[in-house]
Amino acid sequence: MAVVDALATVALTVVLPPFIMVLVSVLVLASLGKSLGLRQRYVQFLLKVFEDGNRILVKKFGRQRLSKNYGKGSGDEQEEEEEEEDYVSREVICRDKLVLRPTVDKDNSEGLDTHEFELGDCLDYIRTGMEAIVDDEVTKRFSAEELTSWNFLTRTNCQYEFISVRLTIFWVVGFILRYFLLLPLRILILLIGMAQLVVMTLLIGMLPDGPLKRNLCWYFYITTFRILNRSLSCVVTYHNRHNKPRSDGICVANHTTPIDCLVLAYDNCYSYVGQRHGGFLGIFQRALSRASAHIWFERSESKDRFAVARRLREHVEDPDKLPILIFPEGTCINNTSVMQFKKGTFEVGGIIYPVAIKYDPRFGDAFWNSSKESMLSYIYMMMTSWAIVCDVWYLPPMTRREGESSIDFANRVKAEIARQGGLVDLVWDGGLKRSAPKIEWKQQYQQEFSRRLKVQNVDTAKKEEKTE
Repeated sequence: MAVVDALATVALTVVLPPFIMVLVSVLVLASLGKSLGLRQRYVQFLLKVFEDGNRILVKKFGRQRLSKNYGKGSGDEQEEEEEEEDYVSREVICRDKLVLRPTVDKDNSEGLDTHEFELGDCLDYIRTGMEAIVDDEVTKRFSAEELTSWNFLTRTNCQYEFISVRLTIFWVVGFILRYFLLLPLRILILLIGMAQLVVMTLLIGMLPDGPLKRNLCWYFYITTFRILNRSLSCVVTYHNRHNKPRSDGICVANHTTPIDCLVLAYDNCYSYVGQRHGGFLGIFQRALSRASAHIWFERSESKDRFAVARRLREHVEDPDKLPILIFPEGTCINNTSVMQFKKGTFEVGGIIYPVAIKYDPRFGDAFWNSSKESMLSYIYMMMTSWAIVCDVWYLPPMTRREGESSIDFANRVKAEIARQGGLVDLVWDGGLKRSAPKIEWKQQYQQEFSRRLKVQNVDTAKKEEKTE
């Protein structure tokens, strides 16, 4: 009992005062939007530790074996080129065999391949289907991004922490730092930030609409989101701030995680458009809605789509409201690509402010797989990571060209975001994360193959008539 009392006394007198000082300093600096540069130095130190650990692994296993066990090494440029060539050849197969590139035939006015049907004609479809299953460029966008080297997190390693005394020491020290120092501090900062958000939005929501309410809302939004960013040790680099979104348009960005809202709200205030949630996110959404206008909807309700489009137009036309932030992909993608943008956002009119967000997965994988992880487990994973490090690029405003369809406009904006963020530009719908492909997509290939057989049969009949 005496030992327990002595430990408690030591904790209260030695550990608690510095802990409280650090907590208060973080809250004050976050509220003022200031930084001492400690997080940046912390990230730079981690990079040196990761490089040192990677050298030990390369010395132990060799670069080639290490890359097979865990992603690609930095020297595997030849393997990347081979994979790229294989991917290109598969695209050629899909284009030539499935889309059926026309061939010249003077007896066939439609210019289609008219050889007689053989059982081997199905092999191209079977081969392409098997290759698509082996290298599915859609499904792998909904899983964690592979790392080029181990970042000393147990969730991303192959038991590397036990192969060297030095690595074991690094891992143990990092474990103590993350779970016994950073985690309690981050949880307290998160609770304080959420409490401030709930209380202040409740008070601001009681005020009548006007300049005072808008100014208070903007100030407390910025302050609260900066505190919440500190709860995840976010280190964000903003580029081209002169292109920041304004209230006369809609801000669109690629979507990796709900943290995207925190990252962007650190630098500007927004009105959000998104799926209505319950639980922790539901508390967050309801608190925001008390103080300013946000648009929440149910994805499964078709009538909500028309209501959202109408409210978007009304919001854009009101200069007193905050700029709208929307993620047109409609779901979280794993920080490697940008998938299809829903056209509804680009039918509203007005100015589109594109924003590209790219996270550094070495310090923590920010991707949220909403179909497998609850929000609380995801927050726990983020808080036990090293930090959240990312870059944000504000791209020049874009408007719809004359005669340009909403789909073409959406694809043009998506291509710019993908180019700036170094992401893969995909045409697939992110909704495939939750549902099977549309029947129309399957029928399109079936009809094309049926049409091919029909032309072949007609041509065979004509040849038989000429012979007779």
